[in-house]
Amino acid sequence: MVNPSQHSLPLATSPQRSWYERLFDDIDPRYSDMPVLMCCTMTGLCDAVVFNAAGVFVGMQTGNTIFLALGAAHLPPLESQLWVKAIVSIGAFWAGCFTFSQFRHVGPKRKLTLAANFLLQAVFMLAVAIITQTGAIPQFRRSAISPHVALHNGEHDSSWIVLLPVALLAFQFGGQVVSSRVLGFNEVPTSVLTSLYCDLMSDPKLFAPLGKNEKRNRRVCAMVMLLIGGILGGWLQRSSGGMPPAIWAAGGLKIIIAVAWLFWKSKEKQ
Repeated sequence: MVNPSQHSLPLATSPQRSWYERLFDDIDPRYSDMPVLMCCTMTGLCDAVVFNAAGVFVGMQTGNTIFLALGAAHLPPLESQLWVKAIVSIGAFWAGCFTFSQFRHVGPKRKLTLAANFLLQAVFMLAVAIITQTGAIPQFRRSAISPHVALHNGEHDSSWIVLLPVALLAFQFGGQVVSSRVLGFNEVPTSVLTSLYCDLMSDPKLFAPLGKNEKRNRRVCAMVMLLIGGILGGWLQRSSGGMPPAIWAAGGLKIIIAVAWLFWKSKEKQ
């Protein structure tokens, strides 16, 4: 009589999947806040440049809403068309939020979806970098001169071509904010700090040990990284290259994030 213990069955093993097949997995959420925090740096870089060149923001839309409101009273007096640039930025941001939110229909947390999402954002950024590098937009040829100073110096350029980089950058920033929401990091909107300041200072666990309050940690990092991005944007504008290098840098960071998603660890199956 055969002893069953002598003939143990081989253990069933799942077939090894290819890298391409794993692209359709959801990402492992661990450390996925790091790319979102990097996006704060890009907001600082780009808003520092665009505000200096066009007088509006492309990431922080609260300021643009005030510029739009001031336009109803024909203010500020030296920038009577500022409201037009503000509404273009707001409209493009809205369009970006709506467009990029459609990724939810194809698995928003899939590695391939996130990579495509951030690559598309990078394409818009790099398009602006190329346009400004050619010198086709007078406002972006200036180095560290705000539009208000330029007005006093008689350097105001009424060319509406400045609306092109404003619209392209605001559109992709809409996608960036949507991405932070999709990944579940509502405490890091990547484009505005007012609510973040409030949430940070009203946090009942504000003084908890470092490893006991992840949301607090992310908020602090977001503040610091946006500030660093703005400082870098300012100093890059003071360089001989002027404004375009800051946009090139932001676009390069977006590409790095897009590639990182392709090689991100897959979420473990439950």
